[in-house]
Amino acid sequence: MHQSRKEQGYERVSRRLLHADRREALIFSEMEADIEASAEFGGSRGRIPLNPVK
Repeated sequence: MHQSRKEQGYERVSRRLLHADRREALIFSEMEADIEASAEFGGSRGRIPLNPVK
């Protein structure tokens, strides 16, 4: 059964919105992983020292 143009438009818009949410969730999860990794690498404060002590 075929969809009307109106129904196709609704489906396209909903797909576009869902994909944007998925993309945003992936970006945030990658950022969170990067922050956790840098915190582990940088010590308790999560920062990399500019002038390391020799």
